[in-house]
Amino acid sequence: MFGRYAPGRYISTVTVSGVSVIYLAEWYVYSFVCKPNPLYALIFTITLGLAIWSYLTTCFTDPGTPQCPEWQEWQRRREEDSEVGNTKPATQTNDSRVRGWRPGQATWCHYCTIDRPERAHHCSACGCCILRMDHHCPWIGSCVGWRNHKHFLLLNMWSCIASAVFLLTLRGPNVLQSLNIYTQNPSHMSIAPTVGVLATFVFLPITGIMFLYSLSMVARNVTAVEELFSGENPYMFSSSMANIEQLLGLFELRWFLPLPPDTTLRGTSFPQASDDKVQVTGGTGSSDTVTATGCSGSSSSSDPFAAKSIKTSVSADYGSTNPK
Repeated sequence: MFGRYAPGRYISTVTVSGVSVIYLAEWYVYSFVCKPNPLYALIFTITLGLAIWSYLTTCFTDPGTPQCPEWQEWQRRREEDSEVGNTKPATQTNDSRVRGWRPGQATWCHYCTIDRPERAHHCSACGCCILRMDHHCPWIGSCVGWRNHKHFLLLNMWSCIASAVFLLTLRGPNVLQSLNIYTQNPSHMSIAPTVGVLATFVFLPITGIMFLYSLSMVARNVTAVEELFSGENPYMFSSSMANIEQLLGLFELRWFLPLPPDTTLRGTSFPQASDDKVQVTGGTGSSDTVTATGCSGSSSSSDPFAAKSIKTSVSADYGSTNPK
């Protein structure tokens, strides 16, 4: 949806439209072709509605392209620092041959010919770099990156739950009756429930496995791209909750809704596990104060986009050479 090339965007639009039709068809079969209990029908409608909401939010949220506000602000800060000689040169690596951990370092993309923040990577399908890129997903027609990763998790979670509700509560006919349609009188039954059941049997394991696998990576503070890196992950904290809160924000009801979290990093710089103690507190003025205390000392900087409150650390130098 946010790719550089027009043919890719057209294909993405067709794909997203097709998947949306499948979601709506499942709801139609359950609610109008079959005869479910009203309470079960309400539960299914809510869970499927959350799945559709999460899916569309995932598709239509910029995953972290160079046009997103976070990247633009990082670039502006970096240009301001370069004027006073405070910017580290981007690490010159070729994505096609050399990939590895670059904590706290901006890197250079040979395809886009631009500097990019740490943990950003180039997507050949989208034709651009993505903040904290996880992977390119053809079913959403876009990449899963920093800005839509939470929504992708919820997409899989709610789709899995809705599929389970569909199979467990389907009535008139139920699942077994739908699968045995040809052993009964086919003239009195529609084939739609059978198609719906078969489609749900496909959705359930795929979305369930994807959710558990993605959640396990978030708990380890690693992406699908970074899973291939050798060496110790410099971003992984000992607490799984601390790792999860970097992406989802502090635990609250919004965790379970495809809404931007109130408290989160910006996706252009990330705390490292080597920091002993870093505290981020929200301010009442136009900017927040980020205070970091690491093994070698402490420092503070002002970042108007810092998280209001987070238990993990954050480096807000936007690629500058200011010491921690």
